[in-house]
Amino acid sequence: MSEAGPTWQLIDEMIVRNGLPDNGVAAARWAVGRLRMHLGESWLGRQYKKQGWVPRELLLVGTHRYALPQLLSWALWLDAAAGESTFAKVRTNMRKGVDTATWRHTWLQLEVARAAASSGTPCSFEPPIPGSVKNADLLIDPEQRPWMVETTTVPRGAVDMAWENYEDHVQAVIRGIERTHDVTCVVALDDHMDETETWEWLRAVGVLASVAAESHEVQVLRGDLGVVVIYPDLSPPGPSFTGAPQNRDGWHRLGRTLAKKAAQIAGPLPAWVRVDCLDGLFQFTAWTTMEPADRIDAIAALIRSRITWPANAHGVVLSSGPGVNFDGNDAAAQAVTGRSASGVFLRRLTHPYLVRETIIVPLSSEATEHTDWWAAAYGDEPAWLDIDLAAVGLPKTADLFL
Repeated sequence: MSEAGPTWQLIDEMIVRNGLPDNGVAAARWAVGRLRMHLGESWLGRQYKKQGWVPRELLLVGTHRYALPQLLSWALWLDAAAGESTFAKVRTNMRKGVDTATWRHTWLQLEVARAAASSGTPCSFEPPIPGSVKNADLLIDPEQRPWMVETTTVPRGAVDMAWENYEDHVQAVIRGIERTHDVTCVVALDDHMDETETWEWLRAVGVLASVAAESHEVQVLRGDLGVVVIYPDLSPPGPSFTGAPQNRDGWHRLGRTLAKKAAQIAGPLPAWVRVDCLDGLFQFTAWTTMEPADRIDAIAALIRSRITWPANAHGVVLSSGPGVNFDGNDAAAQAVTGRSASGVFLRRLTHPYLVRETIIVPLSSEATEHTDWWAAAYGDEPAWLDIDLAAVGLPKTADLFL
């Protein structure tokens, strides 16, 4: 990729040359074409020049199986929203080039709009909040029984990204040692250490790698950072790099986000907050090890007791955001639904190779109808893409990789 950034031509070349079958190539080209139409021919260059990045799904669509269904969904959601006059302002903002937070926020709006469509419920974008100078993100069923949805994301924190950068760096050095000495290393980290201690440990790995190469015998290094087993030949099957265990206080950042939204949604209409938690709440906290009903009860207790909600707040929908799934692509086998008196838990494949966990927490005894609405909409999410593809004459997702 040149310093000027990616081009539509480059993306097309990557789609064609990276192994997608004909159906997949045709679908990917269709999706990119729709993005070009909705966002404009100059959007790609403007987005890269202004923000320094473009959506990775565009760059990975020819090589990573999860990227094509994601890109197709975006294109289809844009098509659907284009017919709604209130989306014009949102699209104009996208075309200018946006940061990652705004990008995620916009697609979460479109996702909720698709959820509404699954039940045949109309919605509009960026409605004014009556009695306020602020706007909500969506108004559901605006002509009959209107209610608002405010969407937001809890992004990855600096601590989490620093953790990942540390382990990426360690892994890169280990792979360099492997190439230098023609060995294979299996690494299991127990902890992180400061820069000096880390470099001392990595130098020790390099010394033992040299010994393994010369002696043709397996070498083992144990220390506070972790364990490295160095093989002079191929290693046994299994993971070659395991990061250190992580644990997070998932509530702190989520609670702060919900408190802001609680203040923002106050008004005469029923309101829900839809949150994508990308900060590790669903991955790196003890809460994730609980049974679904216990998870619902635990998070609901915090949401209800720690936040001061306005009278019109009807509930919160939390999700993990889509994550790569390693347990197969049978949507029925992957589906989990849990219920308790506090709410609903859903685990669904959002697309082939991507999975999401969602928790619906009502805040009012009057929210039962909306709770069922959310559960039905997101419960059917695995079917969304194939339904939408059929409507535009494209093959089912399973046929895009044949």
